[in-house]
Amino acid sequence: MTGTHTVHVNRTPEAVYDYTQDYSTRSVWDRSITQVEMLSNSPRTYRLVIKGIGRFTIEYRLDRRGDRTSAAFTRVDAAFFSGGGGSWSYVAGNGGTDWTATNTFELKHRLLGRVLAPLVRRQMLASMRKSMATAKEIMESAAPAESTAPIGG
Repeated sequence: MTGTHTVHVNRTPEAVYDYTQDYSTRSVWDRSITQVEMLSNSPRTYRLVIKGIGRFTIEYRLDRRGDRTSAAFTRVDAAFFSGGGGSWSYVAGNGGTDWTATNTFELKHRLLGRVLAPLVRRQMLASMRKSMATAKEIMESAAPAESTAPIGG
């Protein structure tokens, strides 16, 4: 089950990357993240609790500032999910950045997955839209001179 959403942010790709990849403020704009613990800097690895879903260890496979990231769920403690991951891209254009997020969740039970997948995908996309809109609003409300450093960091 995969969902993709793009928002345009009136900031540089580096500024958008810096804010969205700062896990110390992630729960401010992404309310689905209720707990974060950094496990490693190389590769960047975090243990997350996602509201209503469970615990995931996310390990970065690609991490290029201002360009692209990708990460995989390497340890999943969730009733209905067995894995997944995501990727984010930051593309300069029109005086800002097109920030695209693609998230994938693998459901544990094939039959139950067929029944639940449309509902879960709809909820995932709604959560992505809301959190990305909140992040955009926060980033664009900061003074432009501050936009090259992590916001709130």
